Amino acid sequence: MLDRKTRVGQERRVGVDELFFSCTDRKGVITAANTVFARLSAFPRDELMGAPHNLIRNPLMPGGAFKLMWDTLLGGKPFAAYVKNLAKDGFDYQVFATVTPMGSGFLSVRSSPRFDPLWNAATGLYGQALPIEHNAKNHGANRSGIATAGLTSLAEMLAGAGFPSYDEFMYTALPAETQTRVVLSARRTYRPEAHGDIADILNNAVALDEHIGDLLGRLDSLQHLAEALQAGSAQLGGTVAALAEVTQVSLNASQQVAAHAPTLASTANAMTRVGAGAERVITPLPDRLSQVRRGVMELRFRIALAQLHNDMVINFALENLDGFAPPEGLLYVPLLCYALADDVEAVASGLEGAQGVLNEVGAQVESAGAHLGQFQKFLTTWRIQVPRFGVSAQLGPLVGPIDQQLNRSHEELNALRSLAKACIAEARPFDRVPMEEILGRINHASRNLIRDNYEHTQAVFKSLGLAMPRGVR
Repeated sequence: MLDRKTRVGQERRVGVDELFFSCTDRKGVITAANTVFARLSAFPRDELMGAPHNLIRNPLMPGGAFKLMWDTLLGGKPFAAYVKNLAKDGFDYQVFATVTPMGSGFLSVRSSPRFDPLWNAATGLYGQALPIEHNAKNHGANRSGIATAGLTSLAEMLAGAGFPSYDEFMYTALPAETQTRVVLSARRTYRPEAHGDIADILNNAVALDEHIGDLLGRLDSLQHLAEALQAGSAQLGGTVAALAEVTQVSLNASQQVAAHAPTLASTANAMTRVGAGAERVITPLPDRLSQVRRGVMELRFRIALAQLHNDMVINFALENLDGFAPPEGLLYVPLLCYALADDVEAVASGLEGAQGVLNEVGAQVESAGAHLGQFQKFLTTWRIQVPRFGVSAQLGPLVGPIDQQLNRSHEELNALRSLAKACIAEARPFDRVPMEEILGRINHASRNLIRDNYEHTQAVFKSLGLAMPRGVR
C-alpha cells in the first residue's frame, strides 16, 4: 500500500455538483457509501463497507472538531463542518460535511466547500488548535483530554471571531454553502426520454426542489431579519441605559430650580414613572430577540439541509439514468426519504412556530416602541418647559444629554417600529401538504426499486435500527 504521508498537501479537487453519501452505525462503522465517495477517497467500495469512517481522517484535523461532532450527534442534533480528509493514495480532499442522526446511526452528505470566507476561517482555526492538542499530548493528556483541549481552544477562537457558539457557526455555514453551490451549479436535471421508477424519483425530486427553492428564497429575508434582530438587541441594551441616565439628569436639574419652576419637577416625576414602565418592557427584549434570532438561524439551517438531502436524491437518479453509477445507489433513496421527511417536518414545525413567535415578538417590540414614544413626549415637554420658565441659564450645562437623547430616541423609535414590522411580515403561514405529497411519491417509487434488492436494502436499514418502508414485500 502507498505510504499515505508521501502526498499530504497534494489536493484532489471536488466538483461543485459532486455529492458524497454514506451511512454509519452508532460506532462510526460505514454501512452504506456511494461511488463518488469511493472514487474521491481512493478506497474500493468493498473496503469502505464495514470500515470505520475515520480511515479517511487527515492528521491536519484537530480531534476537538470530531469531539464536537460526536457531542452534537449523540445529543440528537444534525451537525455540519468543514473537513479535510486524506484519501487512500495520500491525496487531500476537502469537503463541507453534514451528518444527521437517523435511527441508531447517522446519514452523512458531503459537498465541495465553496464559501471561501468561512472555509478559510475554519481551516485557520484548525491550524491554531492543532499545536494546542499537541501540547496537551506532550503533557500526558489521554485521547479524550487532547480532544477536549482542542475543543476548548476552538470555542474560544470562534467567540473571538464573532460566533458565540459552534451552532451559530454551522447555522451560518450550511445556508452559505447551499446558496453558493446553487449559484455555481452546472447540473441539468431535464431528462424527457426517461421513464419508469427512476424517472419518477427524479421528476418528483425536482418538483420538491422547486418548493425548497421557494423556501430558500426566504433565506435572504430571514437572514436580514436575523441581522436586524441582532442589531435591535444591541440597541435596546443601550436604550435602557440611556433612559436611566436621562431620567436622572432631568430629576437633578428640576430639583435645582424647583422653587422657581415646580412644573419642571412634576413633569420630571411623571417622566420617571413612564421611563420605569418603558424600562420594564424593554429590559427583557434583548434576550428575547437573541432567542428569536437563534431560532431563525436554525430554521435557515434546516431549510438548507433539506435542499442538500434532496440534491442527493436527484444526483442518485441522474447518475443512474446517465449510466455513471451502479443501480444499488438508488437503494439508498428510501434512507434519504427518511431524512427528507425529518427535514420537512422540522422546517414545517419551525415555520409554523416562527409564525407565532414572530407575531408575539413583533407585538412586544411594538409595545416597547409605544412606551418609548410616550417617554419621548414627556422628555420633549420637559425640554420645552426649560426656556418657558426662564431657567435655561441655570440648566444650560445639564440639558445637553437631554437634547442628545431626544435626537437619539427618534432614531431608536423608528428602528423599533421597523423591526416590529419585519417580524410580523416574516410571520407568514406555511403549507406543508404539497411537499409531503411529493415526498410520498418519491418514497413510493423507491419502494418499487427495493423489492428487487430486498436483502441488501434490509441490511442497510437494519444497521441503522430502522424499519423497512411499508409496502415492501
